[in-house]
Amino acid sequence: MQATANSAGTGPGAYLFVCYAHDQRDLVVSEIEWLREQGFEVWFDEAIEAGQRWSEDLALAIEGCGAMLFFMSPRSVSSRYCLDEIHFALECGRPIVPVEVEPSELTPGLRLSLGGTHRIFMHRMSAGDFRAKLASGLHRALGGLPPPARGASPTAGHHAPPPGPLFSAHWRPAAFGVFAALVAFIAMMAIGP
Repeated sequence: MQATANSAGTGPGAYLFVCYAHDQRDLVVSEIEWLREQGFEVWFDEAIEAGQRWSEDLALAIEGCGAMLFFMSPRSVSSRYCLDEIHFALECGRPIVPVEVEPSELTPGLRLSLGGTHRIFMHRMSAGDFRAKLASGLHRALGGLPPPARGASPTAGHHAPPPGPLFSAHWRPAAFGVFAALVAFIAMMAIGP
């Protein structure tokens, strides 16, 4: 499936790849329809034609996407196919926006891969709040922006510079000076009055 530029993305390839468990299909299709109404280009496995090599099609779709939308449920976090798609997206450097549609416990592998990624808890939010947060998160992911920091305003236009290095690049002379002073102090104490 060829993706085109649109208002929600940043250009060709700025489409969303949707990963989900098939028992959640009705819910997922409803959200996909809403996302398309909002201007997002969305790819999910409906585009695979009969007789095609689906693993190749999935891999190509993940490689070409701008971000992955992962609908989390107890079945999707334990699905071999979903896990393969998640790990391949991470290998390709694609941002993942996890949406928890039901309370779900991450497997150890997903905790390693996604444990630090902010989830959107669909099952805990009103539909309006969920969709506003989803659209904002997807725009950020497609735009290559990190998720907002905890407590930060998502509309703030000012981005703080990344923190500097913990140690100066010139730490060796300072460390040598401290060491030399310590040695001199110990020598003076050993000589005594």
